[in-house]
Amino acid sequence: MSENNVNENNDLLNALNSIETVNVGDVVKGEVLAIDDDKQAIVGIEGTGIEGVVPQKELSTKPVADIKDVVKVGDTLDLVVISRIGNDKEGGSYLLSVRRLEARKVWDDIQKKFEAGENIEAPVTQVVKGGLVVDAGVRGFVPASMISDHFVEDLNQFKGQTLTFKIIEIEPSENRLILSHRALVEQEKAAKREEVLATIQPAIPLTVKWLV
Repeated sequence: MSENNVNENNDLLNALNSIETVNVGDVVKGEVLAIDDDKQAIVGIEGTGIEGVVPQKELSTKPVADIKDVVKVGDTLDLVVISRIGNDKEGGSYLLSVRRLEARKVWDDIQKKFEAGENIEAPVTQVVKGGLVVDAGVRGFVPASMISDHFVEDLNQFKGQTLTFKIIEIEPSENRLILSHRALVEQEKAAKREEVLATIQPAIPLTVKWLV
């Protein structure tokens, strides 16, 4: 075998070895190559030579009315690999998502706040049977018993309001986030009571003089 052939084979092997493999759950970067029928983006996964598909619903944690409002050809996206697809008409070999990567980051942030004992703010988006649904970047639920320190007959008054919540329970693997506004209402009232008590001047003690 000639030296040129050996060098060409080595270059080919090096090129093949430099191509990264893609696994479900990996975080990758992808360049938008095309917008397919306004319903999905076709991307090239960096360092792999492989194409993937990002459906419109996977482009953001918020509803997307028009795919072209959030992505265009040439954009580079941070993505998570959801699954492998073998159907060519799907537009690529892997199903990818921006939304789930964003959600993963939100869960991580909420988990850190939970561990640090910090509260979060979130708008109330829905009134459902048994409580309120809030948008904390991910779906959060506030049971009716954890909304206020007294019974509230009409929960619709909270819809659209942005409230502060204490994190009661968090389980990202099950998409479960339980919040409480009542805990903060009770804390605030307790703090005000202490403040009032601290401002009350103690009675001046009586001085009793003993006669010798």
